[in-house]
Amino acid sequence: MPRKLTRRQILATSASTAAVALTGSAFAQQNRPNQPQNRPQRVLPTFDNASFYDANGKFLEEKAKDAILALCAYHRYPIFPGLRENLWVFDYGLGRYTELGLACYMYANHVAGPSSYMLSSLYLLPNQMLPEHWHEVPEDKLCAQKDEGWAIHWGRSYVIGEGEPNLPPEVVVPQCHCNGTVTVSHCTVADPGVFVPLVKVGTRHWQFAGKEGVILSEVANCHDNAAVRHTDPVCNEAFLNS
Repeated sequence: MPRKLTRRQILATSASTAAVALTGSAFAQQNRPNQPQNRPQRVLPTFDNASFYDANGKFLEEKAKDAILALCAYHRYPIFPGLRENLWVFDYGLGRYTELGLACYMYANHVAGPSSYMLSSLYLLPNQMLPEHWHEVPEDKLCAQKDEGWAIHWGRSYVIGEGEPNLPPEVVVPQCHCNGTVTVSHCTVADPGVFVPLVKVGTRHWQFAGKEGVILSEVANCHDNAAVRHTDPVCNEAFLNS
């Protein structure tokens, strides 16, 4: 016949069982293979501007692509076939790629009148500026004046356009861009999942990457290189002659 337990013994046994269960649960949590703390720590490399230029000051596109792929690896962005080969990297003729420049992967730019469309991915290094610019009506009239917007996927972008000036202190226009000046300074802080449309077609706009850089999608009705105009005359000449 089983021995009858007292109330005190029952309570003591229950407490002991609960303690064992909690200990086992804590052990399982600590040793679960897919826990984030068990992943290798991500380290974003630092980028030295001099490394993007040869002894004669020529922009080294392959070095810039290396940096973009390092940015992608940091954000665990998929490196798909053809990404490196089809990346367009540019320093706008200013020789300060870590401060001002762009990398772009064009998925589609279908120019067909009212049926035109465009999709691309843009990549900016930490604290890198995409220079201030705007879009004219294309001379060939094969597509309308560019209307666009940006969806942020990795990192942070400060998207700047027309409106009340409100630049946060961390957004610093590099000296190489119009002696550190811009003409528009209304900022929208955009993190992953945020979509920012152009305020108005034909207006000036620019972007500035956060401390971890940014990877985003640009959608538009179409894009015409010849219709792009930059506030900075050096950027403008370099781009139109690229």
